[in-house]
Amino acid sequence: MHVHPTRLAPGELSLTDLLVPEWGPLWPVHRLDRPTSGALVLARDAQAASDLARQWRDRLVVKIYHAVLRGWLEEAQTTDRLVKKERKGEANLTALTEFRPLELWAPAWSWHGFLTLRMTLAEVLPHTGRRHQIRQHARGLAHPILGDTVWGDTALNIFVQERSALDRLCLFCRRLEFVHPETASRVVIEAPPTTEEQALLNRLENGN
Repeated sequence: MHVHPTRLAPGELSLTDLLVPEWGPLWPVHRLDRPTSGALVLARDAQAASDLARQWRDRLVVKIYHAVLRGWLEEAQTTDRLVKKERKGEANLTALTEFRPLELWAPAWSWHGFLTLRMTLAEVLPHTGRRHQIRQHARGLAHPILGDTVWGDTALNIFVQERSALDRLCLFCRRLEFVHPETASRVVIEAPPTTEEQALLNRLENGN
C-alpha cells in the first residue's frame, strides 16, 4: 500500500485515504518502499511535518530495519556504493548503509548442490534515504533480500516461495528515533513483527 495517493497507482487506496477520515489532515514525513512494512511517521500539521522532514534530511533520525538476506553475512559490513536513480540518464546518488547479522539460518532446503539454504536475519541501518537504497546495497554485497522482485535473486525467490509461501519482500522498518517537534523529547517508535510476518520468519528459519 502506498503512503499517499500517487500517479504510479491511480485509483488505488493509500494509507492516508484510510486515516484522514478519522484523524483529519495528515502530512507524510518520509516514505517506505511499497513492499516494505513497519514503522511510519505522519505529522498532524504542516509545521511539525517541516521540522520532522528537516531531521530526516539532516540525517538526525535513527532508522533500524530488519531484512532476510541470501547467504550468511558473518560479520557487520558497511557499504557506500552509489545507488541508481529511477530515471535513465540521471546521475547515481551517494548512499551509506550498515548491515549487522542478527541470526544465521540454514533450513534443510537443498540449493545448488548444498544440503541447506543459508540465510541471514540482519539489522540494517540506512544513514541516507535513497529510493531502494537498502535493496541495492544488499545486492551489491551479494546478499540480496529475499522476496525482492527488482534487485533480488529471481530463481531463489521462486525456490523459497514454493517451500514457504513467501509472498513479499523480507524488509521491515522496526524502529525510528527522532526528536519531537514540539516538546524536544526523544521519541522512539517500534514496530514488532505482525503475526503474519513472524509466521513467515519462522517458516524461513525452520524450513517448514
